[in-house]
Amino acid sequence: MENLNDDKVRDIDAMPIKLYYRDPCKTNDKATLNCLRNHDLNIPYTINTVHLQNPYKSPQRLEGYATRDNYKIRPTSVKIMYRSKDTALRSRFNKNIISKRDNATAQHHDNDKTIRKHESAQQCLNDPDIKNVLKQYCTNSSLHGLRYVGDSNLTIVERIFWIISFTLAVLTASYYIWYLYQKWVSTPIIISLSPESVSLNEFPFPSVTICNMNNAKNSEAVRINAGNDMREKLLLEDRCNFETNLTAFNFDENAISWHSMLHFMINVSQSCSEMLHLCQWHGNITDCEKIFNPTMTDEGICCNFNSVHRKYLFYNPRDWSDLNITFPYNSTDWNPETGYDENVVADTIPWRPYGAGQFYGLTLVLDADIPEYYCSSTASVGFKMLLHNPVETPKIAEFAFTVTPGEETRVIVSPRLSTASKSIISVPQRKRKCFFTSERKLRYYRTYTQKNCVLECEANFTQKICHCVQYYMPKSSNTPICEKKDDACATDARRAMELKLYDDDSGITSINVSETPSCNCYPGCFEINYNVEISQSKLVPNFNIAENYIKKSKKYFTENMAVVHLFFVESQFTKYVKNELFGFTEFLSSTGGLLGLFMGFSFLSLVEIVYFLLLRTCYRIYKNNHIPPNIVQVQPSNQSQNVVYPFVQ
Repeated sequence: MENLNDDKVRDIDAMPIKLYYRDPCKTNDKATLNCLRNHDLNIPYTINTVHLQNPYKSPQRLEGYATRDNYKIRPTSVKIMYRSKDTALRSRFNKNIISKRDNATAQHHDNDKTIRKHESAQQCLNDPDIKNVLKQYCTNSSLHGLRYVGDSNLTIVERIFWIISFTLAVLTASYYIWYLYQKWVSTPIIISLSPESVSLNEFPFPSVTICNMNNAKNSEAVRINAGNDMREKLLLEDRCNFETNLTAFNFDENAISWHSMLHFMINVSQSCSEMLHLCQWHGNITDCEKIFNPTMTDEGICCNFNSVHRKYLFYNPRDWSDLNITFPYNSTDWNPETGYDENVVADTIPWRPYGAGQFYGLTLVLDADIPEYYCSSTASVGFKMLLHNPVETPKIAEFAFTVTPGEETRVIVSPRLSTASKSIISVPQRKRKCFFTSERKLRYYRTYTQKNCVLECEANFTQKICHCVQYYMPKSSNTPICEKKDDACATDARRAMELKLYDDDSGITSINVSETPSCNCYPGCFEINYNVEISQSKLVPNFNIAENYIKKSKKYFTENMAVVHLFFVESQFTKYVKNELFGFTEFLSSTGGLLGLFMGFSFLSLVEIVYFLLLRTCYRIYKNNHIPPNIVQVQPSNQSQNVVYPFVQ
């Protein structure tokens, strides 16, 4: 190729080999610079372009330059690089600047992301557009007072006044909303009277349990005392609670089993057929043995009317003693929550009252048989009677009322019906203070009531402390019955449960109170209880008395027998309903009312806050974090239209 310099060819730093023209300006540096300016050497780039390029970096596309393909290079078989004077000149002037710039770029590249985030946040806070957004929101907000805060035409004193006023309004509204929230959380349930009345055919007649106060018949006591059976004598003393030195009998107490006790109680107790002389139900005289059944209570063997069948009362009805219980009528699986099925016939246990008044109630003529009294559970003679839920086991000793022989007693029954709205099932149990049937399962009873829960808890506690249960408590077939030697322990356990000594500092020292469990026996959300009003009058033998009431003689009737009438006086009753004191709708409306009163706040005010303070602000932050870097445009020289990147292969 012509005009090539014969000088030594050198390969410098593995740079791409390029073909350049011979440099006629072979002088010193200053002269070389002037020569390059004054001679047209057909160099493919201008002097200014050379100085903008970095020979130590990879080539970059500069906007406005022509590509390599636009430049025509003469074909050659050898690629030679001639290091011209202008290259040396560039190296000498730019070496220090390029090195410093490369080091700074490398160091800045490591912390670029972190610095960019802080700079974006700071820029966002100081961005005049964000301040304009806040000003626009204050000016156009529907909240009272904010438009004066954003009005730049007002003085600073006026704007501060409105800022303070708005802040006080917000704080006051927040205080009352917090008070409303605390009330909603602490007392979410309200008990109110239902506007819908309940008719008599929607709930059962109360279950009636009657016990004679005579603990042992005199004829049996005389027989036992005259005999030589030390076991029966010991049980008789225990039955009557006489203070006798039992060690004088020289008898092993462990030999007294539950079966011996049960057999003894059946023999010495008055039977239902002996106690019930006449029964009149719904105005019809009925055989008492068909509607009354013997039952085991804490007062011994008593007589019960209108309780559900054992299979609907217990999970394992065979574990409960039979006592010749008969159910000649159909029985249904009733409970206070589900009520009666629509297809249940009227003559089904538990029976329902047909109407109000004495004629549609239950009339009983009871025989106390005072000559047969040997010992009494109280200091008087007569009967103990309790009205209770048909799915409950009665506790006669503590809650029954008395019926005196020789008197006519009228018992006016008033049901107390407690129901609950299904909406409160979402309220925590510890706040609504009641259980639905599906929420609280008992071990022995199929239906949850508070009284069943307490009695079962007492049985569990007695079994834990004394390793046995009392004969009247719910139990399984393999649970031992407390015998004579366990009476003291069982009595103390029962008193501890009744007095709830685990909540007090004082109590019976013989019981480990710290081990007494909490029963957690809230009332059922659906329960029925019966309140009674009692009035009594004296039976006089001179008056006309129905013949079927009299037993033996009028004198015996007026001295030993009692007439009891149980009935309702109303056909419609009001029920109590547990409802939410504040539902979410009520809480929301009350909160909105307070915010509207103090600030004029509405749902659209919330939309304004979301729009101005969130959407627009987030959009600007996003925009600031994604702005592309500024592109430095370098204009090519007008001297030549064919321009390529220097040092490009």
